[in-house]
Amino acid sequence: MNRDGDRRAGRAARAGTSRRGYSLVEAMVTLVIMGVLASFGIPKFHYSLEQSRASVAGASLRSIWSAQRLYWLENRTYAPDLSTLRAANLIDPSLATAAAPYTYQMTTAGDGSSFTATATRSGTTSWTGSFSIDSSGSLTGQVQSGEGTIAATSLP
Repeated sequence: MNRDGDRRAGRAARAGTSRRGYSLVEAMVTLVIMGVLASFGIPKFHYSLEQSRASVAGASLRSIWSAQRLYWLENRTYAPDLSTLRAANLIDPSLATAAAPYTYQMTTAGDGSSFTATATRSGTTSWTGSFSIDSSGSLTGQVQSGEGTIAATSLP
């Protein structure tokens, strides 16, 4: 066989075998596509995470409202602060001392006839705002950032 025949035979043998692995270009295209998809998904994930934190804050405020109602049934006045409700075993002990993602405070009218409990967003500079519930059970407020706004009306 001559040289041309050897070359053709070599190419034919190589054409029948499959390549193994990926080229650098294929790997880079894959990474770029994954990066683009992540850039769309991550902000939505952060917003959803904040929405769940806000829902927990709303649920905690509703538990404070329920505890205040129980306290009022026993004492015919609202509790002056969260530590009083905690001492009466009406709220979760960790709620009165929570520092993040929301801090909880409560103010009561001087005669004990009404109260307002507030959950203020803490532990971040990107999300700001607060939610409040009053003695009538009305939940109000919002938290906001560049990613969007979460209003009390959107909490379950």
